[in-house]
Amino acid sequence: MKAVVYHGPGDLRVENVDDPVLEEGDVLLGVSYCGLCGTDVKTYKRGHHMFTPPCILGHEVVGRIVEIAGEPVKPDIAVGDMVAVAPYVPCYGCAYCRSGREELCTNKGFIEGAFAEYVRIPAEVVSKGTFHIPSEEDIKLACLAEPLACCVNAAQDSRVRLADTVMIIGAGPMGLLMLELCKAMGASKILVSEPNGFRRNKAAERGAVVIDPACSGTDVSAWAKEQTDGIGADVVFVCVGATEAVDAALGCVRKGGTVNIFGGLPSGSRLTVDPHILHYDEVILTGSFGFTPLQFHTALTMLTGGAIDAGSVITHEFDVDQAVEAFDMASSGESLKILLKVDGDA
Repeated sequence: MKAVVYHGPGDLRVENVDDPVLEEGDVLLGVSYCGLCGTDVKTYKRGHHMFTPPCILGHEVVGRIVEIAGEPVKPDIAVGDMVAVAPYVPCYGCAYCRSGREELCTNKGFIEGAFAEYVRIPAEVVSKGTFHIPSEEDIKLACLAEPLACCVNAAQDSRVRLADTVMIIGAGPMGLLMLELCKAMGASKILVSEPNGFRRNKAAERGAVVIDPACSGTDVSAWAKEQTDGIGADVVFVCVGATEAVDAALGCVRKGGTVNIFGGLPSGSRLTVDPHILHYDEVILTGSFGFTPLQFHTALTMLTGGAIDAGSVITHEFDVDQAVEAFDMASSGESLKILLKVDGDA
């Protein structure tokens, strides 16, 4: 089969590789589309400790079931079904799962890289994390289920409420999905700080009040206070991987509010936090990572049911043979979500 193989930073190759080998209960998915995420792009640009080359990247996957090995582990799954697949599922047995923190499970089951014509879906992922897509028209939207599920986890962790003022630092694909989710959850005002003009304009088009933090003399925290009658935002999501953005967020949040570190920070990063903010102002500084199967299904349902207006977050589509161009475009800052069209189910 054809696959996009990562051989190291800056080195992607479209190659023919062996088809996946299935075990009892596994499913062979013919990949229709797979989205590029920030982790894919970071791995391509500078490597990643979780991905040892050569390997196949990609996890925001949708497609059709082309084969089931043995007896189906999920009774409503059949050959020909169009599905979205969570890239990992919890064990439901470890200490974290038992305490309701399934996203922190230490025994997750994973799918293999999905930038390929076919991908093996292990039986446990079939049973816990594989969901039908209602119609053909929803198949591209369904690629957003995984990133939106991460936003759902963060918004629930941070307790976004009706009429809250939410601030989002960074208006890339994840920041814009967070914007749409918070609108759907009833936020009354959304502030966005984003230096990239293309992305800042996209946030403004979606109803956010925006600022360019790179403008000379700009004080983002003072601006956030001006926009909130001197109080600050109820919840601030840091949707970029930069410690200075976390520092900025702590100046923008109200007393008793929450700052959520949503974007992954580089390994070894250090934050300097004034404990006065945490103690006397009772500000909560937290982080969110990943999602649960329920949050994945919630995200998929919101997307395909029209509760989230996210289709325009997808700005580019490339054929699998154009994978290098797709990754270069994703690295340019001139795009939002990019999909690779694979057509393994054709």
